[in-house]
Amino acid sequence: MYLLMSSLFFLLSFLVIYHHVIYPLMLRAIASRKTTDNPEITQRKYQSSKEDKALNHFSIVIPAYNEAEFIAEKIRNLGFLDYPSEQFELVLLCDGCKDDTYSIAVDTLKELGCSELNYQVINFDQNRGKVAVLKDGIARAKFENIVFSDVSALLPVNSLLMLDAHFNNADVGAVSAGYRFAKDGTVGEQKYWQYQRKVRQQESSVGSVLGAHGAFYAIRKACFEEIPAHTINDDFLIPMNVIKQGYRVIYDARVAAIELEQVNLEQDMKRRLRIAAGNFQQMLMLMPLLNPKYGWNAVNFASGKVLRALVPFFLVFIFFSNIYLIEFNWIFQVSMVVQVALYGGVYLMTKSGCSLNSSILKLLCYLVNGYWVALLGSVKYVLGLQGKVWSKI
Repeated sequence: MYLLMSSLFFLLSFLVIYHHVIYPLMLRAIASRKTTDNPEITQRKYQSSKEDKALNHFSIVIPAYNEAEFIAEKIRNLGFLDYPSEQFELVLLCDGCKDDTYSIAVDTLKELGCSELNYQVINFDQNRGKVAVLKDGIARAKFENIVFSDVSALLPVNSLLMLDAHFNNADVGAVSAGYRFAKDGTVGEQKYWQYQRKVRQQESSVGSVLGAHGAFYAIRKACFEEIPAHTINDDFLIPMNVIKQGYRVIYDARVAAIELEQVNLEQDMKRRLRIAAGNFQQMLMLMPLLNPKYGWNAVNFASGKVLRALVPFFLVFIFFSNIYLIEFNWIFQVSMVVQVALYGGVYLMTKSGCSLNSSILKLLCYLVNGYWVALLGSVKYVLGLQGKVWSKI
């Protein structure tokens, strides 16, 4: 028993270290040898020209559920995109909204600056869920490239020009843009997102970025594969299905969607629980991507996404196995002290709401709390407690 427990303890400890330290360093080293292949973005400057006819066509598919607060600003934002109006359309899907989302959208589309938009606005009577309305939106889309975006995310004026530059490459099946918050979150959250941006850029340079920011990404319509209605993280599964077909998914942080919505602590907890449940679900659904034929994409998926979903369970086993092993060796005694100090310290700081001066401590608090939420979300998914129909969080 000692041999089994100690072996698992050291193996899982190594995997936790590998996921957080070794893999990012390895990815950085490999990415540093690759040249950035982001194409030049056309500087159109709202000037019509004969070159406009060569630009790609896009259908911007936007699901909306109780978005009265942001829908008008979103539509005005699309009206100011620097792209020929005849070469893109808006497909707005109001999914059984209980507020004035639909009526506000219709009124806004009549405004100066929005009236030239090509659009379809569909008002569903019942709330069927995001995946269901996305499927309807793609079926209704007139053009060969599909853009997904959240209502609460504003797009830079050159967004479609950036996508056009990438989709001129036949090997590219999907493109994910960057993501920013209108207002900065906590220091821990800022550090985490900085880390995530670097990882996404590096993944993209060595193969494909894994997943996309739901606020703004695009795929070739021909690459879209239907996903199960109960899919939680659709903005991960849809691009990953593109990779399975042999296309690349590019991350281009030069253009970033700006998230307007600010969530409170309760909403943030619900969001993180849902994402955690989705991480566990997508790990199970995308196991075929671990096949070596996918090259670095398989390595990145295993090292970045699969381990991220499993680390919360690893940490629980490491802690409780450490209790059993503590009497056998001083190494386990030191390890126990470190874990108790870390988890206990984070718990006390979180409950007391004390402000930390150290950015490292803030990052540690963010990570530990994040893994606790991830554990709860994963267990919730395994027990079948995750809601099947989306609600605004």
